[in-house]
Amino acid sequence: MERKPFFHSIENWTSDMSEAGHINVDFNVIYYWCILFILFVAICVWLLSNKKSKRLFERISDHLPLISSIIWVLGVVIYMIGYYRTGMHWLAVIPRAIISSFKMFVATNELARVAENLRTDAIYMTAFTMIYFSAAFITFMFIFKMVGYKIKSSLKILKYRHIRSKGNVVHLFWGVNEASCLLAEDIHRKHPTETLIFVDIDEECEDNTKKKPGLSHITNSVTIKSSEVDRLEAIDALVDHCFNGPAFINREGETDIFGILHLKGIGDIVKKATRASIYFLSSNDALNISGALNLQQDKRLRSMHDNRPTIYIKARRDAYNEVFDHYSQYDGESRRMTVKIVDPSYLSVSSLKRNERALPVNCVSADKTTGLVDQAFNALIVGFGSTGQEAFKFLYEFSSFVTSDMKKSPFKCYAIDDKMYGIAGLIREQMPAIGEDELALIQSKTNSEEFWARIKMMIADLNYVVIADDDDAEGLSLAVNMFKYALRNRPSGKPMLKIMVRCYDSANEKRMREVISNLNKAIEGKNVEICIFGTEREIYQCDIILSDNTLAGAMEFNMVYEGSELKPEEQWKRNFGEGEIKRLMSEKKMTRYHAIYDINRRIAQNISNSLHARTKMILMGFGENESSERLKLYYGYVKSRESMKTGYCCADIDARLLMNMALTEHERWISSHKLMGYTFAPDNDCVMKHHKCMCPWKDLDEITQSYDCNVVDTTIKMAYMESRKQG
Repeated sequence: MERKPFFHSIENWTSDMSEAGHINVDFNVIYYWCILFILFVAICVWLLSNKKSKRLFERISDHLPLISSIIWVLGVVIYMIGYYRTGMHWLAVIPRAIISSFKMFVATNELARVAENLRTDAIYMTAFTMIYFSAAFITFMFIFKMVGYKIKSSLKILKYRHIRSKGNVVHLFWGVNEASCLLAEDIHRKHPTETLIFVDIDEECEDNTKKKPGLSHITNSVTIKSSEVDRLEAIDALVDHCFNGPAFINREGETDIFGILHLKGIGDIVKKATRASIYFLSSNDALNISGALNLQQDKRLRSMHDNRPTIYIKARRDAYNEVFDHYSQYDGESRRMTVKIVDPSYLSVSSLKRNERALPVNCVSADKTTGLVDQAFNALIVGFGSTGQEAFKFLYEFSSFVTSDMKKSPFKCYAIDDKMYGIAGLIREQMPAIGEDELALIQSKTNSEEFWARIKMMIADLNYVVIADDDDAEGLSLAVNMFKYALRNRPSGKPMLKIMVRCYDSANEKRMREVISNLNKAIEGKNVEICIFGTEREIYQCDIILSDNTLAGAMEFNMVYEGSELKPEEQWKRNFGEGEIKRLMSEKKMTRYHAIYDINRRIAQNISNSLHARTKMILMGFGENESSERLKLYYGYVKSRESMKTGYCCADIDARLLMNMALTEHERWISSHKLMGYTFAPDNDCVMKHHKCMCPWKDLDEITQSYDCNVVDTTIKMAYMESRKQG
């Protein structure tokens, strides 16, 4: 039997049905309309893919309110003309035209009420059709703006879930905020093949467990700002939406968190990943921690075994959060997933430790032949919140220099805050070995007469100022005023005064950098410098948070110190892993809590030793990226760790310099332990925070003194190895 073409068969069928009286269809009309529709769709696709037309659509989308207002006014005018020609009273024309013009935006017209002679007028109908089409198009643009991105994201998630997810490295961000966007952008820049996922959280919804996916679920995607959508599209991120998020789920035991939040697709993508990182970086610390704790119960994540995700939470590194962070690093009852604290205050000050220009050693006059500093170090901290307190710890530890009488150089810090009465008691309790003679806690406002009277008294001898005001505008204003005041009142022969001001909001960074750059250029060569630190762009980088370059440097230092041939990570695990916890618990009779605390104390010392290396090298007269013969000479002086000796077989001047560095290291070590709340006692006690080595260098036995010499030797070894790599 001969096969007839498909369209020909349909045409015959419609003709038969039409003759039978069932339908009255002109197939040719439908056929041509189908072709026109396909052409229309093809043109739309081409326009959307074309960069120039895409920019046009973006401009229209950005100016929807203005454009829709203009079209509405034109609609009112066109309807007024049409209604007036019907003989309608002019008082009724205006309100009827206003209502009818609104209806055009929902693809409804009242053309039947327009005068009949105008409905056949080519000019009027052309104008009417264009306005009507424009109104409907604007409505389409508005709907597309609301749900188009959500639909596009859902399709991308579907594709990743079933096709591309297996074997990927996945980064899941809960909440769309500046911190998350900055970190995701940095990850995409350095690791473009890794998968980025954002879950937009609607925290205003009262019940996240009973909501069903529907139109409201789709339209809620507009909680993401247009600027954020552009940023997420630029890094090719997958985006989904949920109500409240994991922090509000109140379920005991193992459960399906992703299922409850209607995010099964996201959960499956994370489960199939070779490595996954999960981030809670909102400004609400409590919600971040609650979300992380609840997510640890998710059965998908718990089933990942060897490749369980690491959870990063933005929170303050205070007493209870540090316990939460420390315990998750080790096996035992808490081995669900590793949780790491991301503390912006701590990280902002860590950036000062890594910045050679910001080190306190640059603000004193040191004798490069002896490494000694015969002057006091005076600091001022304005705003003694979390950043101010971290800044004090940095200055107190990194300005522990040694004088010619072999004692710690005097240190004085004035901490000023208008809420100091609510801070001082806890500060004194946490650091009992640091008294009023070294840390003065003052309650005052920065615009008060008392404040500027104090500045007048101390400005000549100030070495370092940290402004940690939560308000960027006030902080910058104070920094500029102090900068100008120092130029007028600070003697020219004094060492450099550093004025460090923190930038809290990335939106203010460009303006602050511009102001600071102009000021420094204007007085180049003077002994005052103003600098910005702790910007969100500096903090939220994958090298800082994921790779943790600071910790990597500490591991490298520990490996060289131990003289180990193992990889840094392996030696680190041997020194500070679960085996060491068990040893401390059995041999030292420590509880698990105190064993973990003691290990983290030692970890902190390795981090400080690594970061303090540049201070020691500057005191010894070595420049940045030193590759001179002198460095090679000093490398030949270093001893093996097993020698347990303090003397150096070299010229007296070099031996004295190296021993002074060991003494400087001992003072740094004492300062760091004072900051942790330790005091001197004849016997070590981790519970009471007593340590017998918090005494003058001359009172230590030679074996204990050799530990400080080993730190100095390791510092020189690492500097020499680095110079060999570069040279």
